[in-house]
Amino acid sequence: MKSFFSALILLCCAFQLSAQNTIGLNVQGFVPTGELRKDSPGIWGGGFALTGAFNIRQSPIYAGGTLDFTRYGSEVRDGWHGQVLGDVRHRRQFEMTRLLGFIRLSPDCDAGFYPYVDFTAGVNYVYTRSILRDGPLRDAFDHFTDWDDFSFTYGLSAGIEVPLGEDVLLDLYFKSLKSGRTEYLSPSSVNYDRENNEYLLEVQQSKFDSFTFGIGIKAYLY
Repeated sequence: MKSFFSALILLCCAFQLSAQNTIGLNVQGFVPTGELRKDSPGIWGGGFALTGAFNIRQSPIYAGGTLDFTRYGSEVRDGWHGQVLGDVRHRRQFEMTRLLGFIRLSPDCDAGFYPYVDFTAGVNYVYTRSILRDGPLRDAFDHFTDWDDFSFTYGLSAGIEVPLGEDVLLDLYFKSLKSGRTEYLSPSSVNYDRENNEYLLEVQQSKFDSFTFGIGIKAYLY
């Protein structure tokens, strides 16, 4: 991640960026598509994203990046978990983080808003983690990763930026992303065997394709 942001900063300096650079915070929804929807239709959720876009020589072309976090499932089980864990609160969270770079085409159409199209590529990290507590309000005494996997992701996104003032923009967008085959867990693939006091994890594998839609606020960087 540090290497990505270092390279992004060098790219910005090399292309003599203009005052139209922006940084934004978005909330977004996530739904599966393609093979992922067929294999795991219950995978859907939401999260947030941090995005920066940097204009290249006052042209309609921008370079930028997005770091987003999505939770697509969560499960809590209170009670007895065997001699080792005892009577605990076990929360399992199904999550995803994406680090994406993009090249943006955003012509100034003089229409009171700014449409754009992004050509996006990056890394998708899908993981499931467990958090153990003695009760709902107590601090976690243990946490660990149940399963994780990386995959390459690419796709297209489109959106519009609507000025809300001299320095602030409203951002509306959607993304259609394709990913390589990814091993993952979903809420339906985790079951607790009460007789033997153990969890049974059925690891799934699908192309982790998705559709993301979001809304956010951007600010100009001068």
